[in-house]
Amino acid sequence: MIWPAPVERGSRIALVAASRRVRPGEVRPFLDFAQLQGWKVEYDRATLFAAEGTLAGSDALRLQVLQEALDAPTVRAIWFARGGYGSSRLWASVDWAGFRRYPKWLIGFSDTTPLLWGAVHQGVVALHAPVATYLPHRTHTEAVNALLRLLRAEGNTYHLRWARRPAYAWRVGVAQGALMGGNLSLLQTLCGTPLDLRSFTQAPILFWEEVGEYFYRLDRMSWHLRNAGWYAHAAALLIGDVSQLYDEEEAPFGRTVAQIVRESTGSTTPLAMGLPVGHCERNYPLPLGATAELTVGEGGAELVCRR
Repeated sequence: MIWPAPVERGSRIALVAASRRVRPGEVRPFLDFAQLQGWKVEYDRATLFAAEGTLAGSDALRLQVLQEALDAPTVRAIWFARGGYGSSRLWASVDWAGFRRYPKWLIGFSDTTPLLWGAVHQGVVALHAPVATYLPHRTHTEAVNALLRLLRAEGNTYHLRWARRPAYAWRVGVAQGALMGGNLSLLQTLCGTPLDLRSFTQAPILFWEEVGEYFYRLDRMSWHLRNAGWYAHAAALLIGDVSQLYDEEEAPFGRTVAQIVRESTGSTTPLAMGLPVGHCERNYPLPLGATAELTVGEGGAELVCRR
């Protein structure tokens, strides 16, 4: 796998809205943050703040802006402005030839999951990390610093450790593989497509996170991955932040998140909940496609990614 060149002072970053519409005030903290880092953020106001319903402009416009950024030889990173919905209408139409010629960081999470996976399928590591509207004010300082260290290529390894809690679903074990994952809602849409997890010849370490769903829908999506063979193909499973869940008052689903995870994922691979990733303040960056080692012990878990 190719790790894109470091993002340093003076590096050019394309700010791209590929999903939900963005308003100027939502990206102002990010622009101030980028200025402090010495990055040169590039965008066109008319296209970045375009709107068509809830989308950031028409499909054709969003695809054009994304394609130009992918093809740009001097752009060091593409930072997605926000999630929401919209990338599923675009990713299958992306031409990756220019990106392969000029590899660069793709940075985002949530609705940008398919675009990150697209980069990995081209042999380039991508960053599952906060979108621009989450930086820096909606992300914990430690997670922001971890992101900066990855972008600056400080060190050849990246570590994440977290403790086990009583409510977590947990299976002790050790696994190795390419790290892959993202938002559960988006992952299930990749089943049966060219980005299907089963297209990886070696079993990867798979993670997912989710926000704002009904308990039964969370259960359904996780069973979808199991029925599609994803869990059987994975070397290990990690569950990130799962929050803001809903239940029906008249007919509660009757299962906790841990029960849903235990029942839907099976029992053959190492499993750890509590990965500090997702729609939360401690949204630590993860290099998708990177070689990773996972150790799940009785009291905690450690994930190590290597360049």
